[in-house]
Amino acid sequence: MVRVEERIQDEKIQFLKDILMNFDSFEIWKKYVYKYNSHIRDFEYKLYRLNENTIYMYIYNNKVEITRISDNKFQVIINLDDYLTIATMRRIIKFTRTEDHHILWYYRGTWHFVLDELIIPIRYDKRLITLTLIKKPQEYYITLPELEKKQYPEKKYGYPIVRGSLYLYQINDKKVEKIIEHYYKKYKGIPYILRIKIKNRKYEYAIFKMMLNKEIVKLRNNSIQFPIRRIRNKEIQDYAWTFTNIVTLNIPRIRGVQFPDFAYATLQDFYYDGINQIVLKFIDELNNTYLCGVDYGNRMWCMRLPGFMFKYSIRSVYKVLYDLDANTKLFEF
Repeated sequence: MVRVEERIQDEKIQFLKDILMNFDSFEIWKKYVYKYNSHIRDFEYKLYRLNENTIYMYIYNNKVEITRISDNKFQVIINLDDYLTIATMRRIIKFTRTEDHHILWYYRGTWHFVLDELIIPIRYDKRLITLTLIKKPQEYYITLPELEKKQYPEKKYGYPIVRGSLYLYQINDKKVEKIIEHYYKKYKGIPYILRIKIKNRKYEYAIFKMMLNKEIVKLRNNSIQFPIRRIRNKEIQDYAWTFTNIVTLNIPRIRGVQFPDFAYATLQDFYYDGINQIVLKFIDELNNTYLCGVDYGNRMWCMRLPGFMFKYSIRSVYKVLYDLDANTKLFEF
């Protein structure tokens, strides 16, 4: 690459959508920069246009390759393993945002695609991602018998990045439209915590009944009142995936510092050591995780777990926290 001393300040380069919408405005062999950072003694954002169809974008010196495949189609290659510090995470999340929200998000040790209400985790071995984006052309079709001219539906192009103009068409050679359809077909849009509650509902009922008999929890006194009025569609949508348990803790029977709010917690996993206690793992709607146990004295203890253990089984929790080997039984320590 020819070294070019001329630096052109351009705030558009901090957003992928602005680079694609203004692709031809960047001159070949010119260096575009934005936001000088004294800590790294360099600009946080740097853009080089190598030729008519290739742009290299550097965010904290981590490269993003942008290639124009055709007049309206672009390919973007990002290695998310390069963006694992807090500073680089924030920049790449901001860089790939849509008009309305962030399409990439890092949470609890995992990168996710956020497509409206869908939150899709990215596997560790799939962090080299290839995005295909399309600029929506002005295409129409004629309907019969009225011969009315109509635009192609937006979902033909994928997920909107700039509505009416730029769309995310593929992720790693899979059409975004098909990814969303697969999610709804497989999970019917049900959030993770609701899927777990439905899966474990019989075990949860038996365990709550056991804790009621041992007076570890008690029924809530306040009754649920249903107002008699017209229910609007928006209210049905907002509360389509909610639940409320009718038990609360009996304080004299518990030990520890942090406990789940059993009104909004669900049983994720359980284990009985065959000797003196049953161990329970709860999660709640705020993505908090708790490990609890009921001992032979009919008392409950609880501890809050690190966030990355949200989906861990109890055996995995103990293996990670206490570094148990394969020959060590659970609770032998």
